[in-house]
Amino acid sequence: MRLSILAAFLTLLHLHLTTAAILPHHKSNLELLKSLPKPNPEPINPFPTPANNTNSNSTTYPTPKTYALLLFRSFEILDAYGPIEILSFVAHFHPLRLLIFSLQAPYSSGLAPVLTSPTLSSAPVNNPLNSSFYPTFNPTHPIPTTDQQWEEMREVLESVDVLMVPGGDGVYSPDLEGEGRELDFLRRMVGEFGIGGKKEGKDKYLVTVCIGAAVAARAGVLDGRRATTNKMVWGEVTPLGEKVKWVSPARWVVDGNIWTSSGVTAGLDLTFEFVRQMYPDGVDMADLIAGAIEHEPVMDWRYDPFAERFDVPPQN
Repeated sequence: MRLSILAAFLTLLHLHLTTAAILPHHKSNLELLKSLPKPNPEPINPFPTPANNTNSNSTTYPTPKTYALLLFRSFEILDAYGPIEILSFVAHFHPLRLLIFSLQAPYSSGLAPVLTSPTLSSAPVNNPLNSSFYPTFNPTHPIPTTDQQWEEMREVLESVDVLMVPGGDGVYSPDLEGEGRELDFLRRMVGEFGIGGKKEGKDKYLVTVCIGAAVAARAGVLDGRRATTNKMVWGEVTPLGEKVKWVSPARWVVDGNIWTSSGVTAGLDLTFEFVRQMYPDGVDMADLIAGAIEHEPVMDWRYDPFAERFDVPPQN
């Protein structure tokens, strides 16, 4: 009995010390962050960061607090939860809140999980071996589909500071279009709630990862804006936004309060840059988090070897 109690105590002590080593607490946060060894200051690609890709609001506080994910069937998991992993560390230093929106069946009781499996119509192409390797994810809120629901959820929707849209095969689905569906939700969040711009003087951000830009392009919220996307499917995505100023080469692109990344893991680099720019201790936090997850972020938004690899010509 005593040995089991001692073992439990030692386990808790180990967890405490491990957590304390990675995520320091209270007043010692910044001091410890500054004392950590710095990564190699040489950039991966030795270009200075141009001013036209730097958020002019980077010193505007209060900092973003409420992040929201827009999930739909067959979304790409890392597009959504790679950035969330980084932000979960930031939540140890700044109070953050995560909301997850998804379309729900009418009159459903409770919130149904979001599926990552292909739709039945696309399964023969996207799942030819009939695999069952598709996790599900639980939303926190339904997408409002009626005027009454929009009003009932207004306080929650107005609290959103950053709306993130992942990619995945689902971005091409015709089911995203229609009144009360995902594209309608995105248009209204941009037009009525200031996402990607300002609302009552407060900055609001739209972030797309990989071919999540296709969702934003289909919704028309990228019209006239500079944006980028996955270079492997450049020819499939860019025609969905004929009025978008598609940028290549680009690991990520910032146009005002709209941030878009190239393919999948580029979303990690975009998120690290977002943290650096949005929080007063963002540089130190980004260094700490990158070390904790053992990732070397690309620091130059123009470092994009995949543009050449997939024969995407320079533009915009």
